[in-house]
Amino acid sequence: MGLFNKIKTQASTIGTNISDSTSKLSSDIATSAKENAKLSAIRSEITSIEGQLNIGYKDIGKKYVQNLLANQGENIEVALQEPLSRIEPLLEKKIELEDEAIEIEKKIKDQIIIQEKAIFQKEYDQEKEKLEKAVKLDVLSKEEMEEKLAKARLKLDNFDNIRKLKKQEEMGLITKTELAEKLAVFGA
Repeated sequence: MGLFNKIKTQASTIGTNISDSTSKLSSDIATSAKENAKLSAIRSEITSIEGQLNIGYKDIGKKYVQNLLANQGENIEVALQEPLSRIEPLLEKKIELEDEAIEIEKKIKDQIIIQEKAIFQKEYDQEKEKLEKAVKLDVLSKEEMEEKLAKARLKLDNFDNIRKLKKQEEMGLITKTELAEKLAVFGA
């Protein structure tokens, strides 16, 4: 009976872990979708404001030319005061929205980094589990396991460097060959 209870406990633990992982993943996806939708709405609003600003800029130019023709450029500040007062709140709102968009982009980027790091951690944990099983089966010595585990740990420890190298290759700053050489140094 003890064996069945142990199996039941392990199955329950695995089920709970899968449930927790699935719940977290669906939560991350929902959050990411909300953030992306919010970012899209902000970008649309910025585009709308830019259109309104362009109309305001044309109005300023028109008033300036009219003032030059009518008053030879005298009292230009008075002539431009009204269109400038309409543009100022638009510019402030645009800056505010751009700052908000940057914050959302940072949040999305941070979520992506966390997800990528979780993948690296999962790969490390799987490798560790496989190596421990090999030691238990007497297929691998503890020293060999430690050596292989150190290599796997190197990849996890250099997560940030690996991400940067991949970004450099994406941006065309390094070639695929250079990327492969540099990743090998970090165990990837």
